[in-house]
Amino acid sequence: MTNGRRSGWLAAAVLMPLVAPARMAAQVPAQPAPQQESASRVRSGFLVKPDTVTVGDPFTLIVTVVVPRGARVDWPTIADSTAVVAMRAPTVIVEEATGGATRTERAEYQLAAWDVGTLPIGLPNATVRDGATVVRVPLAAARVFVRTVLPIDTAKHVPQPARDLFLREVPWWERWWLAALIAALIAGLWWLWRRRRTNTVGASRLLLDPFARALRDFDQLEALKLADAGEHGRSVALAVDIVRDYLQARAPLAALSLTSAEVRTLCADDTRIPHDRLWTLLSDADGIKFAGRSVSTARATELLAEARAVTVAIEDADVAQRAAAAAALAAAVVAETAARQAADDEARQQSRRPKAGVS
Repeated sequence: MTNGRRSGWLAAAVLMPLVAPARMAAQVPAQPAPQQESASRVRSGFLVKPDTVTVGDPFTLIVTVVVPRGARVDWPTIADSTAVVAMRAPTVIVEEATGGATRTERAEYQLAAWDVGTLPIGLPNATVRDGATVVRVPLAAARVFVRTVLPIDTAKHVPQPARDLFLREVPWWERWWLAALIAALIAGLWWLWRRRRTNTVGASRLLLDPFARALRDFDQLEALKLADAGEHGRSVALAVDIVRDYLQARAPLAALSLTSAEVRTLCADDTRIPHDRLWTLLSDADGIKFAGRSVSTARATELLAEARAVTVAIEDADVAQRAAAAAALAAAVVAETAARQAADDEARQQSRRPKAGVS
């Protein structure tokens, strides 16, 4: 062994007791500070479903955090309703307790996007507070992809064909005379059809008796089955209009321009009208038409049947009254004829008696 190598071994033997404690101290892990230990116990994650939507479609952002059992989580919101990504409903917070010293808390955001492309959600960071320790949960990485619904080529540009070298000037009358002739023919045909239809409808309404016209209108209204189609109020309103139209024909005082209360006052002395039934029908109809009262399908069908029944009752009373008046008139004519005949007989007998003083 040389002198240099011997000197190296001696130096190592001298320095070993000094280096060993320092190496052991370096290998001992440092104890974490309380704030770092609390932050290490906070874990988070998020999920966007579905991750691909179209403009205006709803989607959900689910953020889950695992925090110490006594910690409090402050969840952020998107306050700007005009943002590219906006909230559709309040945030739903679900807390799930886990074993040990931690618990799980989940926030569900109902969102909608109003632009296309890969959009950031735009939520601020959530905050976890555990005593004096504050830990930020970053949410800036949350993204959603909004696909467009437009076709690839939105212009749909089709090149025009090549023009002629010299364009021929066409007079205006040569271009438009055919269109003007067709328009005039269509207008003439429409005017003839309108005039004929007006005359036909007017003649049919004049020829029909008010009661026959009311029955026809009731049949047509029942055939429409408006109550079964969900138009309960319209069915009741049309049925009452038929009753009012018929009532005006039979009692001229009950004009269509009058209210139900005015009709009741003016027709109070008309013995042909079943007053209680008619006023109940009109009151129910006024509540439905003007007060917006809801009515069921069964009630609408019942009111339609009651409108027809009231019309029939008025017609029966009118027929009976006219028959009684005709019978009274006939009896008066017979009585007048008999009285006139008796007077003529009496006058004839008086003329045949001899006068006094004549032998």
